[in-house]
Amino acid sequence: MKILAISHEFPPIGGGGANACYFLTKGFVEKGHEVTLVTANYQGMTESEIVNGVRVIRVNSKRAHKEHCSFKEMLSYLLKAYPVANKLQKRENFDVCLVFFGIPSGPIGYMLKKKYKLPYVIRFGGGDVPGFQERFTKVYKIIAPAIKLIWKNADALIANSQGLKDMALDFYNKKPFDVIPNGVDTEVFYPSVKEESDEFKILFVSRLIERKGLQFIIPQLKKIQDSTKKSVKLIVVGDGPYRETLERIAEENHVSDMVEFVGQKGKEEIVPFYQNADLFILPSSKEGMPNVVLEAMACGLPIIMTPCEGSAELICENGYKAERKEFADYIIKLIGDNEMRKEMSINSNKRVKNFFSWKHIVNEYLETLDGLLK
Repeated sequence: MKILAISHEFPPIGGGGANACYFLTKGFVEKGHEVTLVTANYQGMTESEIVNGVRVIRVNSKRAHKEHCSFKEMLSYLLKAYPVANKLQKRENFDVCLVFFGIPSGPIGYMLKKKYKLPYVIRFGGGDVPGFQERFTKVYKIIAPAIKLIWKNADALIANSQGLKDMALDFYNKKPFDVIPNGVDTEVFYPSVKEESDEFKILFVSRLIERKGLQFIIPQLKKIQDSTKKSVKLIVVGDGPYRETLERIAEENHVSDMVEFVGQKGKEEIVPFYQNADLFILPSSKEGMPNVVLEAMACGLPIIMTPCEGSAELICENGYKAERKEFADYIIKLIGDNEMRKEMSINSNKRVKNFFSWKHIVNEYLETLDGLLK
């Protein structure tokens, strides 16, 4: 099968969606398929190269930041990527187009289908679904008819969690959605033996923005510390525009010595933070299928997260779904129960191996793509 993949994010740029694009396209090639990816360039990267057997073509859109992308930058990618994808399809006659992110890549799939009858599948990651990100609310209201047209003409729609599917159906319910979760690289993320310590390490990994909810947890740290003889430390991995606010909140609540901001870390750099932590938290208001939780689970961490999108699939006897105001109580409970933490640790790692390996996820996508060609 010849697959044309369209995504404005591919490592080293982007976040969870880029990660999914990387592992899915790699997995397709390993299964014997031919894959070409049209993605965005960033700061003079190689315009055309082979990555894991995938032919990667980068167009020179106006992307200014590695971790995030404005709507104007997405539009720039769309305008530059479509002519390239059009020439590729005309010359090479792909069997199917896999679109990562309904916006900005969806219109490319739609136009290629209208011109060449090329079937296309949209994989939704979160921010491309109206209602997920407040910063795109006004824009999505304006382009809502176009979004619905693109979804209507797609041959398959795939959300990465049941929660994201439900959100998408609130916007457009005239077409079925499949759910295929994200996966995790268990060769990179795996448990290690922890040494006994008097310090209890709570780990948070994410881009530092208001939606992630850390501002509600920092004020609870003193209550947590007062409940235990252990020294409690919140380790914050990531960076973003909300960092200064979070540092100020820590200072105002007199817990600055309990919070360590370590900044952004690469994939290899981040693994020891997971392996050395005792607990992972994600107090986010909205998610698709959070890769950081999958990575934490693969490293054998108990999880406390809000009941946001993805939590239904991720939390099952390996942690708690809790409202933000309840985090302190659940953290205190886990600090005081070593056996429960050990059991949850085993369950986290086991759940990843059983349901979230990339090998399993790749096969699910290929079943969908193959089904369109029969």
